Amino acid sequence: MKTPIILLSIALLLSSYSFAQTKPDTIKTTELKELSLDYKKPKIIRKADRVEFNVENTILSSSNAWEIVKRSPNVQSSADQLSIRGSQSIIVTINDKRVSLTGDELKALLQSMNGTDIKSVEVITNPPAKYDASGSAVINIKIKANKTAGYKGSVTTAYEQGIYARKNVGISQYYKSGKFSLSGSYNFGSGVYYNKINEVINYPEQQQQWENILSRKNKRDAEHTYRFNTDYTIDSLNTLSIGIDGYISKNNHALYNVPTYIFTSDKELQSYFVTKNNRLTPNSNINYNIQYEHLFSSKEKLTASSTYTDYRYETTQDVKTDYFVTDTQSQRFFTDNEQHIRIFTAQMDYSGAHQWATLESGLKYSRVKAENNLDFSRDVDGTLINDPLLSNLFRYDETVLAGYISAGKDWKTWTVKTGLRGELTSIDGNSVNPAQRNKQQYFNLFPTLFIQNKLSENHQLSFSYGRRITRPAYNYLNPSKSYFSPNSYLIGDVELKPALSDQLSISYSYKSKYGAELYYIHEKNPTSQLSIQDNENNILIQKVTNIPGSTYFGLTLSASVDLAPWWSVNLQGGPSLQSSNFIFDDGSNLKKHIWGADGNADFQFTLSKKSGLTADVNFMFNTSHLQGPAVAGSSSNLSLGFKKKLFADKAEITLSLQDIYRGQKFKVSSYYKDQSNYYTYYGDTQRFRLSFKYNFGKSTIKGREAKQKTEEQKRL
Repeated sequence: MKTPIILLSIALLLSSYSFAQTKPDTIKTTELKELSLDYKKPKIIRKADRVEFNVENTILSSSNAWEIVKRSPNVQSSADQLSIRGSQSIIVTINDKRVSLTGDELKALLQSMNGTDIKSVEVITNPPAKYDASGSAVINIKIKANKTAGYKGSVTTAYEQGIYARKNVGISQYYKSGKFSLSGSYNFGSGVYYNKINEVINYPEQQQQWENILSRKNKRDAEHTYRFNTDYTIDSLNTLSIGIDGYISKNNHALYNVPTYIFTSDKELQSYFVTKNNRLTPNSNINYNIQYEHLFSSKEKLTASSTYTDYRYETTQDVKTDYFVTDTQSQRFFTDNEQHIRIFTAQMDYSGAHQWATLESGLKYSRVKAENNLDFSRDVDGTLINDPLLSNLFRYDETVLAGYISAGKDWKTWTVKTGLRGELTSIDGNSVNPAQRNKQQYFNLFPTLFIQNKLSENHQLSFSYGRRITRPAYNYLNPSKSYFSPNSYLIGDVELKPALSDQLSISYSYKSKYGAELYYIHEKNPTSQLSIQDNENNILIQKVTNIPGSTYFGLTLSASVDLAPWWSVNLQGGPSLQSSNFIFDDGSNLKKHIWGADGNADFQFTLSKKSGLTADVNFMFNTSHLQGPAVAGSSSNLSLGFKKKLFADKAEITLSLQDIYRGQKFKVSSYYKDQSNYYTYYGDTQRFRLSFKYNFGKSTIKGREAKQKTEEQKRL
């Protein structure tokens, strides 16, 4: 840990010295055939309700959408998971249309998008009323408008090596002719995903310590990620768009090997057993969309859109446990868990800029139908026999009716925007075994307010307030037990409540290069996954439940400067205070709070402008923070990358080294009441990646893309 901190300290000292010597910003010009492009540093524009990171015609635009998003203000990336203010409940949109994919699927999609096609990235930490009330923040990727007829595309291939290898190949194509345009991308990936968990559990009643080592090896032979969209311009005022995107991975095979050692209080080995879990997890996520747009004028439009999502996820696991030292008989069980979720949405949105104000309003209808069928069988004398007590059929039906209105007004030095969104939610969750049903209806209002004052040419002050909702993930509502081994299982709760949060922030910026933001978030009834020890039966239960509340208070400092014509720096980070309140089944109360800090330093270097050689160094860290009632330890990541342009800038080759010293390994501890356990986690994040991309066709074409995605898809 000391080495990267020393390296970062040296880099910051050099940055401070270089900044003191830096001359005013200059614009650099690069010739690309007959077209002259003015390359400049990314510009940060702080608006009343969002921060816009303008990357058009910058060095950063030579990368892909994933790299650009990771370097955007207020965004952090850890183990390929995006977070803002410590929360991963983020909505990612493209041209204000939501992307349903998450995790590795989202990363693959964004890596296939060329940075040259991106105008800017909007980071909205407190989304206005037009956005769904769910999610803590929004990242909106704005694509350049397609104005030139022609055809272009790119092919990419990548090889990644950690403990195991991963491979990827993809193609993107764009075509426009007259009133018709077509765009599409397809990526094929394969490889092995690995993580390792070392867990220690202390059972005081038996005076035993259980230590297990969980090695998860997940082999994905064929992952398909695709996106296709077509636009037809009916006339100058009307446009029709139709699209489909999705992810399919049918051949996922995982093998979990878990030896468990049982020690006495004197650290003597008493017994041990080995659990082997053979899993198959085929899944698919397909989204269809259609959108119609009518322009009343250049400042006024009406949009109608609809989506249909079909999500399927199946998990079959064959689990066998062999016991040693003791005479306990081997145990084996088999589960087949099929999940099918269908989502339909329809909405209409109006926006218009009038003399008295800019007005936005809209209506939305969404319907979710989910079904989860769990079949649990035990091995009885070599024959699998269904166990009806542990099998279950769970159905969930949800309808949300929403409407919103917002208005904004600009004066000479003031900008004010306010809005109100209302959502009526009806749910019906029905479980066969255990026999439980939750049928309810609730209505919530979500006000928003944004005020911005330009104190002078270089100084700007902003205030924002908003209310948000986080509905439980669909699988968390299922009350059946999901066993990982004979001694551990996950259980949901059909009566989980949605979490409501109030968010306030005050921010200051200087020359749009330096910023400071003070924020406060209070969440009521947040969903938390509690690790509960059954000390009598030696079982560890992962229980999903609501806790009374949590608060998050912090300060974020940021700077984005050019220290030299060849050196750009983006810095952000600051302290935070996190607290949570828990009430357990016996009525006892537990309050926990923790001070923490996070930071991210990104250095970009132009090593040779003539040969197109660039490099970047990134360092991020997180100190300890709360994860439910548990405490997650600190983690950090030092990464290094090089990029070289080839063939008159038509191609590029990139080499990156990620998590160089394995700082992403962290520890999660639960020490409260009669709970005494911890685990360490490592997700194979120390890797190197070699990629190649070749661009072909015309260089000035891009179509409208990414039709409507919905708030409901985030919870898949």
